[in-house]
Amino acid sequence: MKKFIRLFLLSLCCFPLFTQAFSISEEEINAYLAKKSDISDKVGFPGLFSLDYKLQDLTTKIGQNDKDRVEISGIVDGILGIQQKQMAGKLAMTIDTIPYYDAEKGSVYLKDIRILKWSGEPDSYMQQLQGVMPFISQSVAALMSTIPIYTLDDTKPRDVLIKTFAKGIRVEKGRLALDAGVL
Repeated sequence: MKKFIRLFLLSLCCFPLFTQAFSISEEEINAYLAKKSDISDKVGFPGLFSLDYKLQDLTTKIGQNDKDRVEISGIVDGILGIQQKQMAGKLAMTIDTIPYYDAEKGSVYLKDIRILKWSGEPDSYMQQLQGVMPFISQSVAALMSTIPIYTLDDTKPRDVLIKTFAKGIRVEKGRLALDAGVL
């Protein structure tokens, strides 16, 4: 009986370390996003406007401002065409979203994307951009929902273990905890 109690107490002490292994930190996701290059897309309506853009400098804040959501900030750098006029510009954009885990692919994706704030340069184009901003935000949301913000690495033992057991995800302050479904 004493051995059972000792084993039980030891498992209680080790359990937090085990669950920590089933999480992805904000720093890991930011490093992953920094390595990704050329996240780009095109959107437009013929004769009205077109935007050829790429997303850059993406960073996350996980569970910081809303306990169930991830906030992502970055730059939308592109060429905007309005009525035969081409304009180069940059938008600083902050969105928040709900992450979800695709267990089959071992990847974290985004859904329910909302734009929280945006600003841009040069200022002379921002008034013209106001009218097409809903289309731009839909395009960015559609693009970001199809690309993973993090994919587990099959060459790392920890990631293989996570991919094997993880079934869902939850947002915690500073990290995404992957639910194993084994307990």
